[in-house]
Amino acid sequence: MRLMKHACLSLLLAGLYTGSHAQQQEVVIKGTVIGDTRGYNRMDLYSRYPDRYDSLKIVHNTFTITYSFEAPYRQLFASQYDMEVKDGYAPQGILIDKPGTYNIIARIDSNGTHYSATNGDAQQVFAAFSADQDKASDAAAKTIMQKYGADVFAKREPNPAAEADLTSLTNAATSRLVKQYVGKNPGSYAAAIILQRNSGAVDGKTLGSLYQRLTPAIKSLREAKDVATEISARKLSTVGSTPADFTLKNGDEQPVKLSAFRGKYLLIDFWASWCGPCRAAFPHMRELYAKYKDKNFEILSISTDRDKAAWLKAMKEENNPWPQAHDGQGTVSKKQFNVQLLPTLYLISPEGKIIAQKPDEAAIDKKLAAIFGI
Repeated sequence: MRLMKHACLSLLLAGLYTGSHAQQQEVVIKGTVIGDTRGYNRMDLYSRYPDRYDSLKIVHNTFTITYSFEAPYRQLFASQYDMEVKDGYAPQGILIDKPGTYNIIARIDSNGTHYSATNGDAQQVFAAFSADQDKASDAAAKTIMQKYGADVFAKREPNPAAEADLTSLTNAATSRLVKQYVGKNPGSYAAAIILQRNSGAVDGKTLGSLYQRLTPAIKSLREAKDVATEISARKLSTVGSTPADFTLKNGDEQPVKLSAFRGKYLLIDFWASWCGPCRAAFPHMRELYAKYKDKNFEILSISTDRDKAAWLKAMKEENNPWPQAHDGQGTVSKKQFNVQLLPTLYLISPEGKIIAQKPDEAAIDKKLAAIFGI
């Protein structure tokens, strides 16, 4: 009888432990909506890693859902209210760094719905960083308006000098904040997110140093691995370096090799079907092609579209007369050329070396005119 009691007690404890352990591997999201939804009571939840989508009904200004937890990720929220009343939305994210309950506040104001979390260690770090970054951006904009006039951002005609100064000020402030927050929180999921999302504002040496400060657990996460890939790609894509040969497929599934263009000046153009500025640049690129195609010059457009059908459709619509290739997995664009924004251009010499890294339209015009003496 005593053995039976001990056996039952052991099974009970085992059951409690198993149940507790299972419960610890769940993420419970409890949302509270503050403000008038005007009857638009749907909340959409997205995430990419893991890839999932859910649509919830808001009842009495609350919504709840439970997920299994596999690894830290960003939970994205978008409301029906914003879609119907504000004519669109940009999903906003909350960092989920471990199992547990996350209390989300969806606050509606005149600008739409804004999301915050009252708990979650990584989210609190990221929220503080974001708040400081917003303040820095506002301060930079104020400085630019003092220098160029209060209406500088309201004018129809762009002001390249003002835009360049604003970018410089914003990047400098962001770089300081990245060093501050990653330096203080190397073991936080927020550190990986902050580095990944703001790497463009940080010089290569600093980015490498901050990455090395991350704890092994954080380095193992997808976002930190993206940073490691960027550090490597920056080294491979600097002016003077020789990119490794690669092979992609064109629209007819035929191979396109970088080495096949050796002996010519090659302008590599990274683009995507959904990128407005990319497609807006094509008319001028067609002018360049017509001007230099008989002078040892070629263009190679590499699409980063995940959707191959969308690439093929856009390629047919543009009907550009130079070679095309598809890099849907980012093997070349991310790992070899550090493409962070679209469009991105690289000019390669006949010897296969990079001679211009991410030039703008004016810079590429000037560079080609100097090369070909026109």
